[in-house]
Amino acid sequence: MRVLQFNLEDPYGFYAYRVNEDLILNLASKLHANMLVVFARDAWGRVFYDGSKLYPRHPNSNLNVSHLVEKGRSKGIHVVVMSAHTANRYIYRLHPSWAQRTKKGEVVVLEHYPTKMRIKDPHWPLICINSPAMDEYFIPEIEESLKATGADGVLLDSFRYMPDPERACYCKYCRAKFKRDTGFDLPMDDSADEEAYRLAWEWRENSIVNALRKLWRVSKQAGDNILFFFNSHPAGWSGRGNIIVEKSRSILDAVFAEASEADTNAPGMLTLATKLTRGLLGDNKKPVFVSRNLFYLLRTTHSPPLVHVRQGIREVVAAGGQPWVLLFSSQLFEDPRALDAVEQVYGELDKAGEYIDTTNPIGHIAVAFSTETHEKAYRDSPEFYVGEVSGFTYMISSLHIPWNIISLKDIGKHEILSKYKTIILPNTAVLSDNCIRGLTNFAYNGGYIVASHELGVMKTDYTYTHTLALKDLMGIEFEGIFRFGYAFVHLEESNDIWKDLPQAIPFGDQSIRFEYKRVEARLGEFVRIRPINTDVLAWTRLGRSHYGYEYTLGRSTPAPDSVLSVASIIHRKIGEAGGGIIYYGMRLGLHYTRLGHPDYRELFRRPLEKYTREPPIKVEAPETIQAEYYHVGEGVTVHLVNHTYNQRILHAPTGPSKQSTPGFSPTYTVHPARTVIPVRNIVIRVSTSLLGEGEVRAMDAIKEEEFEVTYEKDHITVRVPYVDEYRLVSITPKH
Repeated sequence: MRVLQFNLEDPYGFYAYRVNEDLILNLASKLHANMLVVFARDAWGRVFYDGSKLYPRHPNSNLNVSHLVEKGRSKGIHVVVMSAHTANRYIYRLHPSWAQRTKKGEVVVLEHYPTKMRIKDPHWPLICINSPAMDEYFIPEIEESLKATGADGVLLDSFRYMPDPERACYCKYCRAKFKRDTGFDLPMDDSADEEAYRLAWEWRENSIVNALRKLWRVSKQAGDNILFFFNSHPAGWSGRGNIIVEKSRSILDAVFAEASEADTNAPGMLTLATKLTRGLLGDNKKPVFVSRNLFYLLRTTHSPPLVHVRQGIREVVAAGGQPWVLLFSSQLFEDPRALDAVEQVYGELDKAGEYIDTTNPIGHIAVAFSTETHEKAYRDSPEFYVGEVSGFTYMISSLHIPWNIISLKDIGKHEILSKYKTIILPNTAVLSDNCIRGLTNFAYNGGYIVASHELGVMKTDYTYTHTLALKDLMGIEFEGIFRFGYAFVHLEESNDIWKDLPQAIPFGDQSIRFEYKRVEARLGEFVRIRPINTDVLAWTRLGRSHYGYEYTLGRSTPAPDSVLSVASIIHRKIGEAGGGIIYYGMRLGLHYTRLGHPDYRELFRRPLEKYTREPPIKVEAPETIQAEYYHVGEGVTVHLVNHTYNQRILHAPTGPSKQSTPGFSPTYTVHPARTVIPVRNIVIRVSTSLLGEGEVRAMDAIKEEEFEVTYEKDHITVRVPYVDEYRLVSITPKH
């Protein structure tokens, strides 16, 4: 699918009178889009169809969604309507008591208020899903909008009900329902040590899952073929939507992974959003739609450099997502330049459609994502867990090894694990006994496990294990955690795997807040493990002081001191089938995410390449080439996205201190890429286990350019002379 979302989104309809169904359909046809997403009802409570018994018709709009659906169907364009989102000013003005309310009674809003501003007559108040609005408006709204428009699907876009205490609902309906369901009062204290607090967190998550199920039933009553999907916003709202996807996977037909953070993140963010959502959905046959905004940052009237749009769409497709672009009415009429980029790339994808099949990615490394770890162990600071996960994914991607993200809940499923040779567990603090059994079987059956930091220190019921999971497999004893500000990995001198690296590599970093502490809490933590029957690749080394005296005297790293008899990196072979485990006692992934130093990548790369199995397909190219691999028919396709840009500045401020004077440079600097630098002489090596031993044909499926192929004993080599922005390489057997 190639999606265009078109939003009319302001209270007065500045451009609404200029928009009708013919304009939108002509635009979609020009862009080669085959799915349109539009409002059935907006956040102000106005509908874009006739005859509603629930809401007023938008007074300034000429758009009739029922006509849009009818005309779109004749052109082969599907239409999905946005309906039942919880932001609804109309309901709020009728029934203020139905709004979500904080502990202090303030309305919970979706719009962005300055933190010190008093909320008064909000434009986007959130209505509570436990209020009468669910039965009197949201459920009838789904039924009415689908019947009135005949749409092909329904998207729950801004469907928000958060568990976080500062945004959680404490309205009278939630208080009463929580009391009925649990016997507890909704807790006013925000402490995970309180049973009611834990119950309330999960109860709120289940509340939104149950609400989704009610709306799903109504949508399916309108037609079995109605597409029902949910906007998870995987990188927004603290990632709370991710566990909703995992818990709702049985009813969701698809997920919209809105990824509006792409402009302020490095390349790879769209890939992470795509693969994370695919993993949590648990079924590659179900589509994951991932957005690339057509505006730059929050400037909805301003097109970004076109290369951002082109490469963003390509990154999504390469990662296995369905491309989705979001256009606001103001941009359409004031600065539509971004549409040229969409027309080009959607046209390419339309032409190459038979060569693009994302339902069967080639597996080799699986990165396990634990929503239990995210929501329980790192509830107050999810960035520490997500940073560890993303760091490993960035390192794997830079090595051009096939990888995907899987849900930790799927660890015990043979049909999923059998696709992979290595599983990575990034700081997976919460593990169930079932997961531990699945991982143990995986290792004894020849798989490799790569794990880091607090592996399984907590059970799913919040109890502590006071040990590490898989410690017997690792051949170690667990002796707690060092809470250092800074520490060092001391590389084992006798192991030539570390040749040319410094013997002591620092871990830990300055605090950005710099209020009461000089160092960032948790970054310098090292798990204290005592080797019993394992190979020690590196030891733990102390710093000479809590912080460095050189240069800034307080922000810098101290010099290394004594080496402890505490292992920091270990490796052990397991069983007779070739399995094993590599364990890192520190937050290796988070350090790579935060600092990006190549030494951290080397600590990961070298043991991985020495001890684990070779991937069946791999690209030889600079780190800035993104390579993604799929089985398509009898052959394979390789997506090559070139992220070698002339300039992309993402500047982070140092932060305050008592020494600080007014800043010299802007608070933040975000410069977009403007030019892609071509990369030459790309080599793709494909094992004969994927394609057989016969002759193959390799070509660019878009440019229809054939590539040189050479044959060796156990693999073939495809040589791609250059990659400018993107290549879609198809390698198929000759018949």
